[in-house]
Amino acid sequence: MSPILIVGFHRSGTSAIARAFHGAGLDLGTSLLGAETANPHGHFEDLEAVELHDSFLSATGRTWKSTGHSDAPPVPAVAHDQLQSYLDRRESAGRAWGVKDPRLCLFLGEWLQIAPAAHVVVVIRRPDEAVRSLHMRHSRRHVESRGVDPSDLDFWRDPDLGVKLWIHYHQRLLASLDSARDPFVIDFSDRPAADRAVASLVHRWTLDLDASLIPPLDRRLGSTSVSPVEVRSVDLLQEATEIWARLQERVGSQSDRAADQE
Repeated sequence: MSPILIVGFHRSGTSAIARAFHGAGLDLGTSLLGAETANPHGHFEDLEAVELHDSFLSATGRTWKSTGHSDAPPVPAVAHDQLQSYLDRRESAGRAWGVKDPRLCLFLGEWLQIAPAAHVVVVIRRPDEAVRSLHMRHSRRHVESRGVDPSDLDFWRDPDLGVKLWIHYHQRLLASLDSARDPFVIDFSDRPAADRAVASLVHRWTLDLDASLIPPLDRRLGSTSVSPVEVRSVDLLQEATEIWARLQERVGSQSDRAADQE
């Protein structure tokens, strides 16, 4: 059974899309990361998968907040076996299943090596919206925890960290995306289209899910009425703009293919 991989940068709407799939009956794991102020419905991330991805990062001296070029250090050799073991356990349940984790952007290539027929759902969001939401999440966490985790302040120590991460994650994602079979890109900045996307994919991929049970997107979340993030580096702003254009080209090309098939 081919898994559904829900891929996208932090604060790009992946939780909302995963919630829709989960409502339709997709098994996203037995131990899901719980809710918080920024994700009141939950994250829909299987903790085992998140910990696995974090272990791959840690083995190369990195974290989810590490930036760099798209040719980041390779994952440890044991990663393939660990992913295969995880996949075998998830498939043994015998029902439609998937994985959602922003770190999938960094490890999509490894996943596609062991699951080449996986259905890949990419959720994208304008860089200014995603980065602003990321800053807001960590400011809330810092206040609510009363500064328990000093790493929440990383985005203030380096004001351009958010956009650097947005660029890095999408560089890695785009480097692997052509290996995916019929990937589908959802632009979360286009809320009406995003609201229809999961039901459309259930039919498009003839998934063993019930589209009638999909909850609508929570309109209170992901508001676009925020001021843009100030990016200090003109080069970073230009790079993010160019990557966003490449992502939009994919959205446009899949719309053209759908129109041709009608």
